[in-house]
Amino acid sequence: MESLAAAGLLPVDGWTEPPGLVPPVITGQAPGCPPEEGRVEAVLDVTEPELREKANADWYRLSVEGGLFSETDRRFLLAHRPPEGGPSRWHCVELRPEWDVMGQGAAGPLGSASCRPEFRMLSLDGGVLCFGTTWEHAISTSVLTAPNRSQVLRRFAQWVAQGEMDEPGEPPLSPAVRRWLDAI
Repeated sequence: MESLAAAGLLPVDGWTEPPGLVPPVITGQAPGCPPEEGRVEAVLDVTEPELREKANADWYRLSVEGGLFSETDRRFLLAHRPPEGGPSRWHCVELRPEWDVMGQGAAGPLGSASCRPEFRMLSLDGGVLCFGTTWEHAISTSVLTAPNRSQVLRRFAQWVAQGEMDEPGEPPLSPAVRRWLDAI
């Protein structure tokens, strides 16, 4: 929780996941979604001066314009792996007035180091997916509207629903993925 606070994210108590949200494991394939599926992207070279500031500005602009959250209701869902292990789950968070998603956040639970993002965020209604990705020489923030319509995500989900990623001794991923596919 401290690392979320450093990013400017406050966990929201009392939130329960509604049925029908895309499982976090499926959103890992979102960087492969083409623009024709509704993906909008902002890319910055890692040598860009003021990289953190520009990356934070891109994330906020795309998040608001795309509908991840609004200026008045800054709550959204964050895919986060439990400390005890197991698959990532959606957790409701609220963006604080002071935040640093691409710096402190990426150095903690939202990436591998400052300005090296790897995160998945979802609007409360599940209609907008926002994700940060680190490439070889660049970082990007993308928004995908209507992730349930993405053929890339659906094809991957169909593969996962067959049990291809289920591991012995771990909670199976396939039942949640199958429920999502059946609901869309």
